[in-house]
Amino acid sequence: MELEKFTRELVSLGLPVEPVIDFIKTLYTVGEMPYEREIKTGERPYPTETLFRVDDWIVKLLHKYGLLLSGMRETTVYGVYANVRYYRLTQEGFKLGSQVFQRHLRNVVGGLVSVLDRYPLRLIRVAALSAISPRDGRASWLSVKVDGSDLDTVFSRVALDFEVLMMEPEELVRVYRVSKEAYGDLRLVFERLRRSRVRMYEPRVYDMFMSKVLVEYDGKIHREILGLMEELSSLGLVRRIPVYNSKGEYVGDEYRASPEVVYALEEYSSDADFDEARRIFLAIELILRALGGTLTKRELLIALDKLGVSEGEVKVALDIMSKREITTRYNEEGAPDSPAFIILKEVEAKEEVKRAISLVENLILH
Repeated sequence: MELEKFTRELVSLGLPVEPVIDFIKTLYTVGEMPYEREIKTGERPYPTETLFRVDDWIVKLLHKYGLLLSGMRETTVYGVYANVRYYRLTQEGFKLGSQVFQRHLRNVVGGLVSVLDRYPLRLIRVAALSAISPRDGRASWLSVKVDGSDLDTVFSRVALDFEVLMMEPEELVRVYRVSKEAYGDLRLVFERLRRSRVRMYEPRVYDMFMSKVLVEYDGKIHREILGLMEELSSLGLVRRIPVYNSKGEYVGDEYRASPEVVYALEEYSSDADFDEARRIFLAIELILRALGGTLTKRELLIALDKLGVSEGEVKVALDIMSKREITTRYNEEGAPDSPAFIILKEVEAKEEVKRAISLVENLILH
């Protein structure tokens, strides 16, 4: 349904337009809104916690128009500790929500530009690319958790997510089935995911990977982006909501912004250059993978080739660290499946990673 027609029908029905449109915009901004949590205690009926309020007549109206999902399976996540219920738009609801949001964005574009002008261009680029899908290059909802995580946790989680996204869903299902039937475990899945990693080293995809890590890592970039999201929320472009896991447990708040905001940020920051930051971040990744015992010479050479980094640069960097007995030298004579280098001092290697990630952040913020 077109927004103008929907608005005329609300007026025709004698209903106030603004609260309905505001609710649709809110739902579209966050993708889904948790509104009620049924906490599983030892007594029934379970106590219910209200998370978000909206007038009942608005909910009923959107159900009548087929804009809001109504089935329990579609709107409730049943957890061990609590059942969480969500307001979720239907496909038609998302189409209308996009129209509502785009109209609002046009109305506040001047304020948006004023906010973005106060932030480094590369920082805005990081925020935008963190919400782009590496599978198809399309913008999704931008999510920024209020509480960041440690680098090891973030790196492992984001790397696995990207490896999965580099595979087609049908292929992943097929490999899962074959692995379970042949070995009774997931060894083939992990091996296939590892091989799919090479697609991650295309420069634009790698920038998405770097951006996602930096947004989730509890560092300077994360804190600056939180400030940006707070300013955008004052323009009605971003919303802060509570987040619950599959068990129904509260895991913290996060800011959400719609794909339209992501496209706006990406367009605004199109001239940002990540060449130097990308090279340093690759060094961070290689050390972290070596710490995990998973970096072969073949993997290193593929990454270097795709990202345009010379083998000589790696040799120089490892020579410096080998003199401090942090790593071995580069394994020039090694076979493709041999280790590219070996970490000798884990604590000191992790300190090198911390210094390097700080350098990357400083490059992005200045």
